Amino acid sequence: MTFFLPNRLSNLLVFPLHRRGVWLLALPLLLAGCVSTKSAYTRDHVARRLQARGGYELGTARSASALAPALPTLQDGLSEDEAIRLALTRNPAFQADLSTLALAQADLQDAGLLPNPVLSLVTAHGTAPFSMALSLASDLLWQRLSRVGAAQLETQRVAESLVSRGLLVSRDAQVSYTDITLADERLRIAREAIVMRAEVARIVRARYRAGEASELETVAPSADSLRAVDDYYRARRDNRVARLRLLATLGLDSVNADSLRFTAAPVSATLVPPLPTLLDSAYAARPDLWAARVGIEGIGQRLRWERSRVFSFIVSLDARFNNPNPVHLGPGATIGLPLFNRNQGRISRVKAELEQASWQYLTLRQTVNLDVREAYAQYEQATQSVALWERSYLPSLQDALRRSTNAFINGDFPYVQVAETTRQLLDAQQRAADARADQRRALARLRYAVGGRF
Repeated sequence: MTFFLPNRLSNLLVFPLHRRGVWLLALPLLLAGCVSTKSAYTRDHVARRLQARGGYELGTARSASALAPALPTLQDGLSEDEAIRLALTRNPAFQADLSTLALAQADLQDAGLLPNPVLSLVTAHGTAPFSMALSLASDLLWQRLSRVGAAQLETQRVAESLVSRGLLVSRDAQVSYTDITLADERLRIAREAIVMRAEVARIVRARYRAGEASELETVAPSADSLRAVDDYYRARRDNRVARLRLLATLGLDSVNADSLRFTAAPVSATLVPPLPTLLDSAYAARPDLWAARVGIEGIGQRLRWERSRVFSFIVSLDARFNNPNPVHLGPGATIGLPLFNRNQGRISRVKAELEQASWQYLTLRQTVNLDVREAYAQYEQATQSVALWERSYLPSLQDALRRSTNAFINGDFPYVQVAETTRQLLDAQQRAADARADQRRALARLRYAVGGRF
């Protein structure tokens, strides 16, 4: 439906008083331009949040075709902190995730753009004068605020999601680093097993040559020695694969994986707060929970925007060129009557999305609770296992092997007992290494579960 103002008002706008009509047409542009389309949730915000929550450096932004950041000095080995820093600055998947922030910024810019005015020209025909109309969709006056607000909240949600993604990348780097240290420990134990089994086999062969043992007694020690060599080959393979996987994740494919040393800091000095404190910290600091809350608020803004789209309103400025008055300016308006389409479908859809997001937030809170409790239980169990193996079993088994070996050399102890004690000691060393690795993994998962550092 189109309305034109009465001729009395149109006569007030006769040229040269055309500036009144121009200001009337420009008024919606001026009012709509008061909404800012700049967002504080940029890459720098993500970097500051990662630094505050985890103490991790995000590095500077770079394109896919740019050179990768310089590598740290690797002569003294690669520490866990250096591995995390490399994962955040060189991992291609995480860099691709960071690009979603630029997409959100582009959507925010698009939400703030004003529609172009439409200029309509009608040439003279018969006795009709030449006319021109300049139209502008003015419903942006009440729509742009909600639309830009929803886009602003979306950039905040994406930024918080990227902080959570960065913490996840750092956790995965810590777990991969722990896998390598465990593989190194297993390789060391395999070397010790070869030495221990070979020494026992040498003693049995010496006793056989001295006539103190039968040839049949030399079979089992030789088989155990060969099995220890095979275990070493398998441990070396697992060690190499773990190194290659981590170096590929860090973008260090050109580095010699076998020659690189990994130096893990001890975990015993870490002070873990009690479980209630960790849960409170997780609920307050987990970036994905923040992102979910902001997402709900953003859907609420979108709901207000969809409701404001029920009415469409277009203002226009018409000009007629005829004699005796050269130019006649007349403002008008076109209003869409919401008789059939009141945007019911879009409003209902956004309401459903709001309900879905609310349930997803409650689900996420339950997941956070479970993550913290599981990681805390794993850390407690691993800490107890480390203390059990390192302080109790390992010292007693090492002493038992030393005494049984001496008795075996003197002929007072059978080989079966020596072999069993050796097997128990190697198994205890393996379990102690596994417990230390489980403790480090649990600590990394616990830090991620609570949203960063304790």
